[in-house]
Amino acid sequence: MLLFKKSLFKFICSSLVFFSVQSFGQNKDTKIMLDWVVQGTHAPFFVALDKGYFSKEGLNVSIDAGKGAANTAVSVASGVYQFGWVDFPTMIKFNTEHPETQLIAVYISFDETPLSVITMKSNNLKKPSDLDGKKIAGGPGFAIYDTFPIFLKAAKAENVKVNWVSVQPQLFGPMMVRKEVDAIGGFTNSMIPALLDLGVSLNDVQAIKYSDYGIDLYGLTLVTTKKFADENPDIVKGVVSGLNKGTIDTIKDPQAAINTLKKKDSMMKDNVEKIRLDIANSLTYTNWVQKNGLSVTQTDRMKKMIDTVVDAYKLKKTPTPESMFSDKYLPPLSERQIK
Repeated sequence: MLLFKKSLFKFICSSLVFFSVQSFGQNKDTKIMLDWVVQGTHAPFFVALDKGYFSKEGLNVSIDAGKGAANTAVSVASGVYQFGWVDFPTMIKFNTEHPETQLIAVYISFDETPLSVITMKSNNLKKPSDLDGKKIAGGPGFAIYDTFPIFLKAAKAENVKVNWVSVQPQLFGPMMVRKEVDAIGGFTNSMIPALLDLGVSLNDVQAIKYSDYGIDLYGLTLVTTKKFADENPDIVKGVVSGLNKGTIDTIKDPQAAINTLKKKDSMMKDNVEKIRLDIANSLTYTNWVQKNGLSVTQTDRMKKMIDTVVDAYKLKKTPTPESMFSDKYLPPLSERQIK
């Protein structure tokens, strides 16, 4: 009888383990779309993937390149991807124009906007008014195109008209070098290193930054649909937690993060990607973040950003900060502070 009981106990325990594995061992497939082609900027995602931060949350995460923040917003809203990395002002505009498929930011990566117009010093373009009539690589679907009215309004250059040249992001740099365009629009962390990769000297690059004209915007943020977040809070928390850990590790050891990225693309140039990542880290680990932690928002700043976007685009509705960003999926503040 004793032997039978021991055997029965072992059977029950093994059965519980079996059913536990069957019930909880299968990680949930989750797709993330980046804003751009994979670069040093995106190291936090791949560090999180490489270190198993997502899988420890019960997620089987796949990460794909994007073709501009606006395109990523559409891909998430349509359900092709559960998450996307989107420029915050672009998301505000998208939500106002597409109320039926609302997105919500669940983690702010860039505390400062990287948006700028990049040109060569030899072109003698130093301020927004100098861009009138010039050719700029960008166009619909890119964050620079969607936010350009904000830039011109802040610079009191609303009469400026530019000729957008819509091409694949990989062609921005080469077109600049070949003088087929006068400038390229986008993020400093993407465009400046792209030119360096083509042999351009950093001393020859001119950046006309949004932030130089008092445009205080949050930058890249992790978004999902409100519907998905409401129905899958644990998945959202898991993705946010993984990205947060990956971000902290990347800031603490940028070179290790670059080494992780090179596992994906061995042809990446360390020197160029390190510069790219350093720029991205400076936009993430700002003075505010150093004092207060990652993805800690300021209500007044959020309201001002929303008002700026609404005014620039003449949008019919002014959304509330609460409808644009939710902090309920964030890990505790202690886990978002870099020590």
